Amino acid sequence: MTSALAGHSRFQAAIQWLGTIHGADYLAAKGRFLGPFSVVATFIAALFVFSNLAWDYAVDPEHAGDVVGMRLVQALAVLLLALVIRHRPTGPVARIGMVLVAAFVQISFIEILRQLDGGASYGIGAFLYFFIFVPFIGQAQSLRFNVLLLGFLALLPNLLVLAGYGTHLDMRIYNAYVWMAYGPVALILTLIEHLVLRTYREGLNLRQDAETDPLTRALNRRGLRRLGESVLQRAAAGGRRLGVLFIDADHFKAINDRFGHHCGDRVLRELSARIEQCIRMEDVLARFGGEEFVVLLPGVDAARAQVIAERICGAVAERPFTGDGNDDTDPVDITVSIGLATSTTGEAADTLEALIDQADQAAYKAKLGGRNRVEVLA
Repeated sequence: MTSALAGHSRFQAAIQWLGTIHGADYLAAKGRFLGPFSVVATFIAALFVFSNLAWDYAVDPEHAGDVVGMRLVQALAVLLLALVIRHRPTGPVARIGMVLVAAFVQISFIEILRQLDGGASYGIGAFLYFFIFVPFIGQAQSLRFNVLLLGFLALLPNLLVLAGYGTHLDMRIYNAYVWMAYGPVALILTLIEHLVLRTYREGLNLRQDAETDPLTRALNRRGLRRLGESVLQRAAAGGRRLGVLFIDADHFKAINDRFGHHCGDRVLRELSARIEQCIRMEDVLARFGGEEFVVLLPGVDAARAQVIAERICGAVAERPFTGDGNDDTDPVDITVSIGLATSTTGEAADTLEALIDQADQAAYKAKLGGRNRVEVLA
């Protein structure tokens, strides 16, 4: 029973792993990370394809000159693929390009072997060279695509022979070479994918640590700047507004002076939690500095943003801050002053910095107006 449960758990982990490595976010990150590697690998493959002229002259000096043009076209096709990958490392264009170019190189190589005396005898093993190059060219692609592409290339000469082309090849030797290599190459690709995924996750963790406030676990300024700009651009592209709230805890210095910084930290953690309870999943919460927080509200106009801001004000003021129960600090009463700004519908000219500055000025106006209130800069 225990063994069956362990087997089921490993199966579920494998399914989850496959889902992760074929997820859109991971593949996009993989394309950015390994795209340049694929370009260089493709360029090297082009040089390798053309350098096979030396092998042609070694096998059949008399007829090697007849295949120089074909070798040149092969190399140019691979170079064109490098150009495609450079501009679009992932996506259907790159994948179609890889299939077409790899198939062309393989088919034209079969023709080269036909034109060279002894080519079919000496050149069968050479199929492995380009077969092994393909995974390096496809490093920016998904594991599924690379494994399927290799399978297609391994089958292609068999299909051509069945159709009557390439009958000069000894397919028993060809299949012994290629299929013997297919399994190990696929396993190596899987191992590389595992290492790339680990690197991707470690990078996410490092970025999260670098962009997260360690006290409240909200975003810090760096995280707000990176995520906020993309949120603003998406809102502008969709003709939607972006609401910005600047939240400043009232008389927070007095709390630190009276109860100590340990109590102040506790209040900030609970304040962040209460704000988060009042906003939506798609909204963005960041600690801007000290006792100041910023909330981004995509797709929210001024009237709706004011309702959310009033809700936050009420949630903060309605009951004292009691902490997590692990300390004996007395409950603390606190309120917040909130400033509100909204972007212009459909205008990309708004900047995140300008919107935050407007909301900050409105928060200052709220403080001057008596605190524990929401203001919009006139």
